[in-house]
Amino acid sequence: MNTPDNAIAAPAQALADLARVRAFMKADGVDLICAKENDALYYLSGHYSDSTLCQFYDDWACALIPASAGVDAALVIQEYDLAYQATKPTWLPELRVYGSPWSSAGTLLKDIAAGQGVETDLRQPLRELIARTAGNRSEDLASAIVGYVQQHFGDRELVVACDDMRYHDTLRAALGGRARIIDARPLLRRIRAVKTENEIALLTRAARINIAALGAAAGAVRADGPWADMVQAYRNALAAQGAKPLGERGMLFNSGPDGSFVLDHDYVERKRFAPGDVVVMDAICEYRLYRADMARTAIIGPASAAQRRMFQAVRTALEVGEAAMKAGVHTAEIAGLAAEVMRKHGFRPEATTLTLHPIGLDIFDYAEPGHVSRGWVLEPDSVVNFEVFYRDSEHGGAHLEDSVRIGAQGAAALVPTDRELLEIG
Repeated sequence: MNTPDNAIAAPAQALADLARVRAFMKADGVDLICAKENDALYYLSGHYSDSTLCQFYDDWACALIPASAGVDAALVIQEYDLAYQATKPTWLPELRVYGSPWSSAGTLLKDIAAGQGVETDLRQPLRELIARTAGNRSEDLASAIVGYVQQHFGDRELVVACDDMRYHDTLRAALGGRARIIDARPLLRRIRAVKTENEIALLTRAARINIAALGAAAGAVRADGPWADMVQAYRNALAAQGAKPLGERGMLFNSGPDGSFVLDHDYVERKRFAPGDVVVMDAICEYRLYRADMARTAIIGPASAAQRRMFQAVRTALEVGEAAMKAGVHTAEIAGLAAEVMRKHGFRPEATTLTLHPIGLDIFDYAEPGHVSRGWVLEPDSVVNFEVFYRDSEHGGAHLEDSVRIGAQGAAALVPTDRELLEIG
């Protein structure tokens, strides 16, 4: 691990299991992964600087993962991010930098390396990183990748999987035509289907934040109150915990008879809650690039008998489905059990969304495109949501879902929490 020996470093935790990554690479005949997109870069290296996440440039950093365990994996960054690496070092063993020595950042680094300026707790660790990476400094990202390939692979032909399709021609030209460049995204999605303990810890933290934020949102709901108050309460609660909503507001649906539609945000947030409204609270957020997704159903005022019956059918369908979840079970079987529950309760399965989806660096983190329609066999240590959402033309609908971890004997909620129908006011 490229870990500076200093008091300010908090090394990034390894999110990916490199043994699993390499096994999948070898099975697909891939020699090297070049990961540039934010999610894959973070997953494979722990690099998470704002200069990367803000997308100032298309080609800023990459993680290079070889299929051979005998070759060191590397993080390649712009020299400007050396300071970030001094405080949050990658868990990959090799670090390479690129950049012009005549840039302002390069000039500043040279001044610091020479001992100029004010001495801070960052300066000595930064000098050590400057010295450590001086021997493999390159002019740009492509030349840094070429330098890595030349050192570790020589002139042999390679299959390189890159997740940025726009960069394929650049890579092909830089490597002199001796590399076959393929799309890394299908491979990475299959690898990510099973989560490591560090990933599950992040997903659990994200779920916990989302639960608290949805609670804050529910607390802002009142009869004749504006939708905007609920949305703002959700946003504020997320921000206080270092998370943020996905999309414009992170709350996907709305309330009343049209509550099961996704509508224009300005239109929805001008609405006011009316007595008797069903409020569909589908809350989706992001914490350190990992997603959280949960849903609850609320009623403005006491629920009617019809609303209670609808909600109870949805809750029972979800609980029956979750009870059937374990490694080796096909998701189609789970959806079928839930559909039968809805039918027995007198509700149409065809009016019910019964969607199982893995969750991780994406809300719908499917390993393969066909899993969306055909389903898949659950694997241990995957994290899955089961959306049970009955859509009703009179009441709008009722929706429940949570994230669960799949085990050999069953499934367990990442964060157990109450699922009662929320009656507000």
